[in-house]
Amino acid sequence: MEVLATIREISTKAARELVASAKDFSLDRALTPVAADLEDLNRNISGFLPSESVTSRQVIDHVVASGGKRIRPALYFFVCRMLGYRGEHLIPIAAVTEFVHAASLLHDDVVDNSTLRRNKPTPNSIWGDQAAVLSGDLVYARASEMMADTGSLEIVKLFARAIRLMSEGELLQLENVFNPRVSPETYLRILNCKTAVLIAAACRSAGVLGGATVEQREALARFGELTGVAFQLIDDALDYLSSSARFGKPTLADLKEGKVTMPVILLRDLATGAEQTRISETLARETLEDADIEWIARLVEKHGTALRTIEIATEYTLEAVRCLSVFPESSERADLETLAMKLVRRFN
Repeated sequence: MEVLATIREISTKAARELVASAKDFSLDRALTPVAADLEDLNRNISGFLPSESVTSRQVIDHVVASGGKRIRPALYFFVCRMLGYRGEHLIPIAAVTEFVHAASLLHDDVVDNSTLRRNKPTPNSIWGDQAAVLSGDLVYARASEMMADTGSLEIVKLFARAIRLMSEGELLQLENVFNPRVSPETYLRILNCKTAVLIAAACRSAGVLGGATVEQREALARFGELTGVAFQLIDDALDYLSSSARFGKPTLADLKEGKVTMPVILLRDLATGAEQTRISETLARETLEDADIEWIARLVEKHGTALRTIEIATEYTLEAVRCLSVFPESSERADLETLAMKLVRRFN
């Protein structure tokens, strides 16, 4: 598979040490340098979203104010910290990053008919599809106002492009549901649009606010993009490896919805001819029985493709860390690198 064959093996001592060091950190510990900023964001995030209707307030509080690790704003805070930015837009743009993510979840859960996220009922399952979609629109609109408040056209363009591509990614994914022949290039494009572009926008916007050079801003965007792809690859691997109680969603949820992710794509190179034929015939039916799902999951385990997906995610992260070489070495840069590696090793 050409797109996969181009991913380099871990070859340098420094890279191996970086991967190893991430195992010594919990995710909470890796987030410690920006813990105060995340607490500030959590205290203020609801206040950035005025709402005149009771329903929208309930939906917004359910999604936006429910907490979580807030990885996207955390990465933004780390970049701001590395650049020394503590200006008036620090918290508002962190909120924008979270709002765009939250609005996309509101819409995606409706599209996917999802009923559970992070072990909680989804808003559409509680208040209905209309309320969920309209609340998502409200959140997008408020985020747009806050982008404009910075006075930076570049920041507005960054997030506007991210929102557009996130919608494109969702449509591209819909086109490839139950498609056993989805190419790795198409799959990675879906990941880039659905997850990576927003993280790239968050990291580059921190560069804009922090006065980074054009070269540094581009490096930050690339860092965010690669980190985002790696983050989603890990999620897709954990769908086959994790428990519902630990990660907050039913295992094998992607497969049940017909989403062919990297662990299944890799089976095309490793499974026997008979196995490949059965996979194609099974997915083509567009209705998977529990026995079908369990059989494919056993194949993933047999051929180790979820673990190989984790290896690929690690390669993306190492490349992301290399992008930060345009910045001087510092403890702040090292903290950002550690977080990136912990995100890809968060199953440890």
